[in-house]
Amino acid sequence: MTSSRRPAGRHVRRRTTAQRVVATAGAVVLGAGVVGAAAAATVVSHLQGNITAIDVDAVLGTDRPDRHDDVEETEQQPQRQTRALNILVMGSDDRGTLEDSGAFGGDIGGGGSDTTLLVHLAADRESAVAVSIPRDSMVQVPECGTPEGATPRTRTAMFNSALAEGGPACAIATVELNTDVRVDHFAVVDFDGFQAMVDALGGVEVCLPEAVVDPKSHLDLPAGVSRVSGDQALAYVRARYNMPGAEGSDIGRIGRQQQFLSSVVQEVTSAGVLLRPDRLVRFLDAATSSLTTDPALASMSELTWLAQSASGLRPADISFVTVPFEEYAPDPNRLQWAPEADALWESIRTDSPLPGSEPEPEPAETARVGPALTVSPADITVEVYNGSGEGGRAGEAQEDLRLQGFTVPVAGNAEAGVLDGVRVTYATGEEDAAETVAAAFPGANVVEDPALSGDVVVVTLGTGAPHVVEVPNRLGDQPLPDRAEPEPGPTIEARSGADDICG
Repeated sequence: MTSSRRPAGRHVRRRTTAQRVVATAGAVVLGAGVVGAAAAATVVSHLQGNITAIDVDAVLGTDRPDRHDDVEETEQQPQRQTRALNILVMGSDDRGTLEDSGAFGGDIGGGGSDTTLLVHLAADRESAVAVSIPRDSMVQVPECGTPEGATPRTRTAMFNSALAEGGPACAIATVELNTDVRVDHFAVVDFDGFQAMVDALGGVEVCLPEAVVDPKSHLDLPAGVSRVSGDQALAYVRARYNMPGAEGSDIGRIGRQQQFLSSVVQEVTSAGVLLRPDRLVRFLDAATSSLTTDPALASMSELTWLAQSASGLRPADISFVTVPFEEYAPDPNRLQWAPEADALWESIRTDSPLPGSEPEPEPAETARVGPALTVSPADITVEVYNGSGEGGRAGEAQEDLRLQGFTVPVAGNAEAGVLDGVRVTYATGEEDAAETVAAAFPGANVVEDPALSGDVVVVTLGTGAPHVVEVPNRLGDQPLPDRAEPEPGPTIEARSGADDICG
């Protein structure tokens, strides 16, 4: 598990005025599903004119990762909304220089963005993931980000240098090179727009475990919940020092940004905004005025469609994560992506749940309460059938039962996916023998089957069937083979958009 703190030995450098406006930009994208379609037709034209568009497709070329495959079109899910979408959201000091875009989409004045989010909208529009990419991550930056005068080449550099030196297209190319994830759209938002969006919402709530007085950011807030205005919000997400748990690190700020973004999403999706046309229009006006995007995303028709396709998203359906990281050995003031990051990007590429986020299976019973075992394994014949979907389970059970004295002449297959757990079936009059067999399978369901004849007890292994355990009256003393479950894969820690902001 990677640490949530920045490694010791931080690099001290002059900060640019780049602000953490990416948080509210992410909220615009993620909250669009519940606010975009509400704009009146008379306002649409004005909003359309607010957005600045830059086409970077020509400089990105065609040698790019594939898009996620479309799923089958249905009447309920038209083809247009069936593809997963990845939107790269970046903060900027000043988008003015963007309008004079150069070879790679123009420079972002003042040193660029401190934080970038890759927002993934699932194809079924039932979930979204916002991935924070630490600015100090050492990654492969393609030739677009090579400093002026240097030989163009792919090099190892801080992730933030791609945007600072090569503009939005270079940031996109860097993300795609290091993740093999196709970026479908991009959005750059400036800090003036950040403040205006927060003010249009009537402020946003933040929560601090202790009072903060920071002369550097001019932030002065008490402990507990406060509703902050735009300028206070900017200081809150920007502050590096004198903040609880911040210790001057960018990683500390990312956690605070994700908390703030959760609060923004909850505010944007609240009835207080949706049922107040004046506040809604002010928010949309501020949001669109702060955006520079690709031409497709700059279209109000495209934004409206995106809003409608994601209209079912709730704050609880949105997860905020940080790319797993570790110390960069050549320079402890920098970070590198940890091996667990591969699983994160794989889940984005394949439009799959975050690693470790699948629901935990119901725990099996550790012991089955039943009558005392009165029949010895030596007097019981068992047939084992595997319907678990895991190859070799019947043979394993056969071996483990034989070691305990059971006679197991048959180990075969059953239809997979029909049964959960283990079923022990016995003929009328063989209940005591079945109880001895069931003791080897914690949580087994024991069923009498009048259609069975003879003294054979039938075991069917279903999905999630436990491995054989020792029965109290077993024969022999040879230990059972170690059937330990494989180590679980990596888990990506995520914050839900519905989480308590003080959590």
